[in-house]
Amino acid sequence: MPDIQFHLTDNSPATLQAFERATKAALEACGQQGASNAKQIITEAGRIATGAMRNSVSSTVTGKNAYIGTNISYGKFHEMGTGVYIGGGRKTPWAYQGADGEWHWTRGLRPIHFIKNAIANHVAEYREIFRKYLSTL
Repeated sequence: MPDIQFHLTDNSPATLQAFERATKAALEACGQQGASNAKQIITEAGRIATGAMRNSVSSTVTGKNAYIGTNISYGKFHEMGTGVYIGGGRKTPWAYQGADGEWHWTRGLRPIHFIKNAIANHVAEYREIFRKYLSTL
């Protein structure tokens, strides 16, 4: 009977490190794509008076999470809406005097959900990004 020898090498630490690097790169790519999608939603909605809000949209990766958002204080009003367009908001229209001295009627600002929709409407796109990065392992 022949003498058979086995040699086993544990590559799990290197494999785990490669997986973590690929996962972080995929999260960063998803975050960047999410920010790009949010900017496109803002542009398509015509909410670009100065471009400040659109230009402020960015992404960051913390741990195993990618976040997209804006640091512009009025971004929340474009995301969630105001007046009659937000739950618990004002129920009736109102008038205000603009900088031009003219009076204007408004019901509030309709939400565009640029962050929510940048994520929810592009899940397949993010899944594909992960497939691409993890298939290299």
